[in-house]
Amino acid sequence: MLRLLAKPNVDIVGKNSWGLHYFRRCFSNRSMSSKCTAGIIIIGDEITKGKVADTNSHYVAQKLYSLGVDVRKISVIPDEVDVIAEEVALFSKKFTHVVTAGGIGPTHDDITYQAIAHGLQERLILLPDLVALIKSHFKITVPDYDPLNPPTFPWDVETTSFDPALKMALVPASSRLHHANGVSVFPMVQVNNVYIMPGIPQYLKRCCRHLEILARNPDYAFLTNEIYVQTDEVRLAPILNAAVKQFGAHVSFGSYPVIGHSYYRTKLTMESTNQARLDAAYQYLSSELPADSIVSYDPMAIERAAEAIQDIIGGKGAHHHELQVPVSNAYQTIEECLSRYQPSEVCVSFNGGKDCSALLHLIHAAWTKRNKGSTTDGLRLRALYIRGQDPFPEMEQFIEDTRQRYDLELWTVPGPVRSGLKMALNEHPEIKAILMGTRRSDPHSANLQAFQMTDDGWPSVMRVSPILDWSYQQVWLFLRQLNLPYCNLYDKGYTSVGNRGNTQPNAALRVIDPATGLETYRPAYLLHDCMAERQGRL
Repeated sequence: MLRLLAKPNVDIVGKNSWGLHYFRRCFSNRSMSSKCTAGIIIIGDEITKGKVADTNSHYVAQKLYSLGVDVRKISVIPDEVDVIAEEVALFSKKFTHVVTAGGIGPTHDDITYQAIAHGLQERLILLPDLVALIKSHFKITVPDYDPLNPPTFPWDVETTSFDPALKMALVPASSRLHHANGVSVFPMVQVNNVYIMPGIPQYLKRCCRHLEILARNPDYAFLTNEIYVQTDEVRLAPILNAAVKQFGAHVSFGSYPVIGHSYYRTKLTMESTNQARLDAAYQYLSSELPADSIVSYDPMAIERAAEAIQDIIGGKGAHHHELQVPVSNAYQTIEECLSRYQPSEVCVSFNGGKDCSALLHLIHAAWTKRNKGSTTDGLRLRALYIRGQDPFPEMEQFIEDTRQRYDLELWTVPGPVRSGLKMALNEHPEIKAILMGTRRSDPHSANLQAFQMTDDGWPSVMRVSPILDWSYQQVWLFLRQLNLPYCNLYDKGYTSVGNRGNTQPNAALRVIDPATGLETYRPAYLLHDCMAERQGRL
């Protein structure tokens, strides 16, 4: 505790004088150029040693880009004081904004605050506002602490004598705490132009909401457009080179090939600060590219789920006409389920298949619409994955990707289905209803009702089957028209996926190249005979 430390020198930090200094700096930068730059520093041995994958830099870069800030450099460095100090000092001088992530917790290797103080040549202070928050949250007392006369310490003070919670309030002396209600539930410390964030992605995302106020550049906006094509870069290069020659002075172009994507092979991007020039470049590329190579693709399909589903239900768009009735009926069943049961009493069964992928998107749309602006204590949509024997690695990866895309709280239990369901309900007895992607063509499902309790001998729970009356073709029409992700096994000729021991590509989709004799399979959405859906099951 603090009382165990020798009495330190005492400095008083003037918040107002620091605030004037900060805004004067920003005004000076803006007067020279309307362009704001940023550097991102990711801190942590777990990142540099490959133990944890970094997702924070991607999220922060996206956020800053959306605010009109040009990210010029991303650095990944270990938990070493001198390395952090040197990098922060360099970035702080070079860029308008600096964001660090990681190393601000209570343990011995959380040294970011000390390192930043060292790099910016400051002392450390037990910041009064942050001490108050920590005292309230962790229910601790801080004897002999005077918030009107807070103690300061050298940057290299030994912190092991501090209460671990209190250590998180030991920050560079010129720090300012951001913790406004309605902006974020997670506090963020700012030192000059350095925003210091936690490494835990969920907390970092909450901190990033502060940047919407602190880092937004009102004088500069990045305008972008994309074209998705089913053509490789080699064939695109001459057209793209001509576009760069004609528009490159004011428009930046990018070409990004992907492997194994279900909808396109290359994404072409255009970026400018001038809308007219951006539009001209877009029109040029659209006219020069082969018309049959351009793909209508929505990269924000999941984010726009609620809006898109309502458009289908409302009959907007001629291409949605075939889906209006099945989607309306399914959505009504989901809405009824969410009305009958509390959010905590519902989960969705998800095994990565095409049917439950379509269902999950519908539920996500309803869940988002229903819970928007409400207080559900941060409750996420729950999903249950009953893992069978010998699953396809591709399916396992797709399930994990889906968990992240839809921000699911995913429960994974071992199969078979009956014992897995029993285990899940024992662990989560609050669950009263499970939404399932069952269709009437599935085994033992011809007489199933939309709402039906499990059979005798099974764990008791309400089975809710919103897409019960959908056809095979309607499932694929829904997935493809809305550009929804699905497991890539379906692009390799699998039409009904079980495990590696009982599933193979559907023979009805087999294609033999007459010249080479090589065997390939068309994608599952090209199967026209719905009665042949399960022909790949052994």
